[in-house]
Amino acid sequence: ARATALGFKRPTSNHFKSVLTALVGCFLTISLYLYYFSVSKRVYVTKQKQDKKENWACTWSPTTHGECHYLLHSRLPLPTLQPELSGAGHDKEISPVDVERQRWLFFGDSTMKRLFFLSNLKTVLRDDPLKMSSVGCLGQVTCIQKNGERCKLNDPFGLTYAEKWIPPDPHMFSGPIVFGAGNPYCSDCAGCYSSFLQCLPLVSIHNGTTSLINKQSYAGSTECDAGKMKYQYGGYISMEFARDAEIQTPEFQTTQENIAAFIDGVWNTPNMVAEWGKPICVLGAGIHDAMIKNITTEDYVRNVKFMLANFVRVCGHMIWLGNTSNMKDEERFLQTKALMRLWDGAVKEMIEAEPAFHNITSFIDVHNASLTWPHRDHIHMENHWYEKLGNELITPMILHRSSHPV
Repeated sequence: ARATALGFKRPTSNHFKSVLTALVGCFLTISLYLYYFSVSKRVYVTKQKQDKKENWACTWSPTTHGECHYLLHSRLPLPTLQPELSGAGHDKEISPVDVERQRWLFFGDSTMKRLFFLSNLKTVLRDDPLKMSSVGCLGQVTCIQKNGERCKLNDPFGLTYAEKWIPPDPHMFSGPIVFGAGNPYCSDCAGCYSSFLQCLPLVSIHNGTTSLINKQSYAGSTECDAGKMKYQYGGYISMEFARDAEIQTPEFQTTQENIAAFIDGVWNTPNMVAEWGKPICVLGAGIHDAMIKNITTEDYVRNVKFMLANFVRVCGHMIWLGNTSNMKDEERFLQTKALMRLWDGAVKEMIEAEPAFHNITSFIDVHNASLTWPHRDHIHMENHWYEKLGNELITPMILHRSSHPV
């Protein structure tokens, strides 16, 4: 009675029904929103995965890096992340920090060699890591620099020479075709000398048992950069053709098979893969292949397929670097603008048709840009081209992609 006198009304069953209906409505609305958000998120993630798989090629020029930068950033595997002891000296407390590791190898003819040596890739992947290794600042590995020459091509890789060198089969449309064809274990290219780091885990032998040394890289060494959170190393390996017989061993008669076996046996041991991952491989071929007598597009593509089939199992990712165009068509040169464009397109089609390649390969198309950019000669671009490609596209992928949580 007092509540009625104060103006309050006693709740009725209709009031309860209204409140209950409102609560049920709110619950259904929230449930539908959460369901819609969940579905949208799955669709977005699925689309991202599809885009990542479908968008595997880009077009690069010295003035435009964005498209290829985005592509590589989204497709390349992240560096491995491993704990490393950190400290400025014996009087400092040692604590583990996560350090990133990744390896890069460049395979190709003189155009790939120029990319590696005329940009800062040589410094980032060979010179600096070698210095770091010499003072114990490159993790649990010790490194030496391996250099090749025009002949004795097996030597830098420690590969046994075949009992008898067999000239390339003309029906396979493979190299070498000039100097290397008449000089076993030599290359056609006069200056394509391999240069790379070979890094092996530090081991100790005690009572006949071999074990890894738990090296405290930063501890006790004031020469190490205690703030460095990333290691990398690699190099350039000469490979003039998509398929060639320059390097032969008792096991294999082609350079491609032998180099892939070398990477598999020396670079990709279980310990090295666990610490560093498989190397990212930058590959290209075509300039020398165009000079093989009677070679067709089908022959060339078949040989590229052979090349990739050997490397797909030993590389964490493959970047196929398309061919630059020649400066102008001349009758004395077999490399023509039309042929280089045709071969690039044929390689792209082949890779797209092979899921094993397509899934871990990115394609960088440089043909159109090379048509108008200054050339040094019929084949090679002016030096600034290689500097731009190495310094402004590839080096940032090596130094700045991170596995550390943001």
